[in-house]
Amino acid sequence: GVHTFDEEQIPEQIPDNNSAVIVTKVLWPKDIGILKQWVCFISHAYNDKAKRDFVIFTTMPWEDHEIAELQAVAAPSNLTVALEAPPLEEQLAAMTKEEVTFLRERCGAKENDTLTWFHHCTEPGSNNKANLGYSWQAEFRSYQIWTHPALKNYRYMMWIDSDARIGAKWEVDPIDAMIENDLTLLYAQFPYGSRKNDVEMGNKLTQVYNTSLCGVYADSKYRHIYAKVCKDQPASFEMLGGMHHITDLDVYRNDIHQQFLKAFTGDYRFSRKSDDQMAVTLVAVMEQYLQNKESTDTQKMLTWHERSRNMTLKICHHKTYDGARNERCAANRNSFYHAVKNNFTGLEERCGAFH
Repeated sequence: GVHTFDEEQIPEQIPDNNSAVIVTKVLWPKDIGILKQWVCFISHAYNDKAKRDFVIFTTMPWEDHEIAELQAVAAPSNLTVALEAPPLEEQLAAMTKEEVTFLRERCGAKENDTLTWFHHCTEPGSNNKANLGYSWQAEFRSYQIWTHPALKNYRYMMWIDSDARIGAKWEVDPIDAMIENDLTLLYAQFPYGSRKNDVEMGNKLTQVYNTSLCGVYADSKYRHIYAKVCKDQPASFEMLGGMHHITDLDVYRNDIHQQFLKAFTGDYRFSRKSDDQMAVTLVAVMEQYLQNKESTDTQKMLTWHERSRNMTLKICHHKTYDGARNERCAANRNSFYHAVKNNFTGLEERCGAFH
C-alpha cells in the first residue's frame, strides 16, 4: 500500500557511516510548545555540543512558519519536521474496499462519517479502545520508521519521547558508545511490560527466525539483555521501555528483521497490537542471537543498559529518571523546569523563554 516506502530509496551505502539523528514524533503542529521545551532541554544537556540533526515526525502537516520557529530553538543544529505518511484520506484511498469497511466497523463510523485520526477504534482479540492516531503511531514506530526517507542518511537513531525532559548535562555521548562497541541497542528501562504465551507471536518469530522465544532476560548486573530461544512454543518475553533508546538503523533495516517487522505489524492496517517497545526489543535480541549463533567466539553483547554502563542521562518520563523507580521527578513540564533549573547551569538562559 501507499504507507510503505520503497526500499530503493535507501542508499546502498550510508554516506557517513556514523551519522546519528535525534528523533521523536507528535500528532500535529499544536504540539509545538512541548517540542520547543523538548528540543531546548536536549540541546542544552547534549546537542549544542554534539550538533546532531533532529527529525520530528508528525502525522498532520505543519506550516512553514511553525517549522521555522522550532528550527530556531535547535540552532545551530539542523531540524527537519517530516510527514510520516500521506494524509489519512490518501491512505484510505489506497486500501481495498474490504479493508476500509473493516476499519470503519472497528471505529464505529456511521455511513456518512469521515474517518479521522481522532476516531476511537477497537480490534478483534482486544478490549482496548485506542484512537486511530495512537494505533497509527504504534504501527509507524514498529515498522515504517526504519525505512522512512527522512532517516535514510543516518546510521543511528536516538529516540526520546516528546513528553520526556532531561534534568542534567550529559557527561558522555551515548552515540560514541554505540559506535565504539558496535552495539545494536542502548536502552534505559528494562523490564517494562511483557507478553506471556503468545501463540501468534511464536509463529511469526518461527516463520522468520526459525525459533520462538521463551524469555528475554537481563544478566545479573543488568548490563545487557538476551534472548532465551525455544522451538515450537508460544512466545513469552519481557520488553524494554519505549520512552528512550538508541538503535543501529542498519540492523533494523536488514531484510530478515524487516520481514519479521512486517509480519509483526499485523494482518491489517492501523492495528494497536503492534507495539514499538516489542519491535525494538525483539529485533535487537534476535540480531544478537543470530550473530552469536554464527560465531565461535565468546558471546558478543549488542544490547547495553545505559546506567549500568556509566551513562546516566537523567531523562524524566512518567515521574522517574531513566525508569529508576527510586529517582522521582516532576510530571508537570513547567514544575520540572523550576525544580531542575537551579542545579542545571545555564538552563534558564537557554530555555527560560519556553516556560
